[in-house]
Amino acid sequence: MIPEKAIRGFFKSHHPFIDDSDLPRRAEVALVLDVSLDNNDPNILFIQRAECEKDPWSGQMAFPGGRRETTDLVDGDAARRETAEEIGLELGAAQLIGRLNDMRGRHGGRSADLMISCFVFVTDQIEQLALNHEVADVMHLPISQLLDPSLRTSIRYDSAGDIDFPGIFLSAKDERIIWGLTYRFLTDFFSLFDHHLPSR
Repeated sequence: MIPEKAIRGFFKSHHPFIDDSDLPRRAEVALVLDVSLDNNDPNILFIQRAECEKDPWSGQMAFPGGRRETTDLVDGDAARRETAEEIGLELGAAQLIGRLNDMRGRHGGRSADLMISCFVFVTDQIEQLALNHEVADVMHLPISQLLDPSLRTSIRYDSAGDIDFPGIFLSAKDERIIWGLTYRFLTDFFSLFDHHLPSR
């Protein structure tokens, strides 16, 4: 477990890698820590993307988020806006406690011309969520569950040339898998607190 107090304390002095290269496409996602039930073992909020032929990450587990628009003037604005649009969760600027290392998006294991930033928010109140057409499901998973070694697995992605990617089952009874970019951000987050997930 990683208590909320320890997470907040760490991010007060954390300096993530911020890629300021001139990439034409940028996106932001929100890693939302829900402490409404237990601030010693916060839940992390995930979405399952809806099935869509035009979406390269169709059906996958993810953090809420999306492309940064010209109207998103401050870092984290896109993550907050997209979270509100996708699941109806309003996040205030005061709930933003930190940021992880920027990562380049991948599609089929290949580097994509897209830079993605992940912002960490804390909330102690999540009311009824309203999912839009981009989201099939939403779930809240305790940090202790995500760190459970018995839930670790791997997934083979044919488009990446039969490469096995590490992943995490949602639970012992739910075989949906967190992998790819979301797993990479989780790896970064947990490594800050000396919990190291397997990496490819």
